[in-house]
Amino acid sequence: MRHIFIVVMIASLLGGCAGSGDRLRRLKEENKQLHENLTLAHQDINTLTAEKAALNEKVADLIRVSGTLQREKRARVEEADQLRKAMRSFAQEQMETLREFSLRQDFFDYIGAELVNRQHSGDENLTLVDSGNRVPGNGTLLAVRGYFIVPCRLRLLVLRPIEEQWEVVQVSAPLQVATAGLEQIDLEVPMAVRAGDILGFMFEGPVGIPYDEKTAHTLLFSDPLRAGSRLHIPDTKGMPNRRAYSIGGVGLFQ
Repeated sequence: MRHIFIVVMIASLLGGCAGSGDRLRRLKEENKQLHENLTLAHQDINTLTAEKAALNEKVADLIRVSGTLQREKRARVEEADQLRKAMRSFAQEQMETLREFSLRQDFFDYIGAELVNRQHSGDENLTLVDSGNRVPGNGTLLAVRGYFIVPCRLRLLVLRPIEEQWEVVQVSAPLQVATAGLEQIDLEVPMAVRAGDILGFMFEGPVGIPYDEKTAHTLLFSDPLRAGSRLHIPDTKGMPNRRAYSIGGVGLFQ
């Protein structure tokens, strides 16, 4: 019996040693696999680190290029702005020179009655509509010219035939006449006109223009007129209240 127990113990020991050897072998294999995985991970990290460094260098290069382009763009913008300012200044000088030359040489067209002193004067807050002098062609009004007997304030109106009436299509900013005599007052903003339009002159206070009675075709209106106002202007032939005022418009027309 004792011999049997000894044999069983020896067999158990031999079996346990065999099982421990298998486990040790598996652990060694797993350790080897982990080392291989770690080596691959280090290789991947090194590769990614190198790629990151390359990308950082590209980004830095792009930032340098972008900075250079921005500086070049600012330089071009400044150069273009300076050129534009120089051209604008040159064009303005040329336009002013041409304008002064045109005024001196009476190059512009005049629409209105003769600019002479007349027999009568007076009245206040009237609008004068010159139905006898129509705009000869499409163009631009640049100024008001008149023979003034007192300082006064007025606005220039453009009237256009619409549906058998005359509609006020444009009203200038106030024009101030500071001195008496033959004067020309430039418009702040030129006014586009069409062939067939007629002009009105709306005085705020004294009518500083002399007139003759029963000549020409200027009609009088006492109510203030605004853009959009419509008037019925009859045939002035034979009308007793028509007048000739020494005032008109100045511009360029086709």
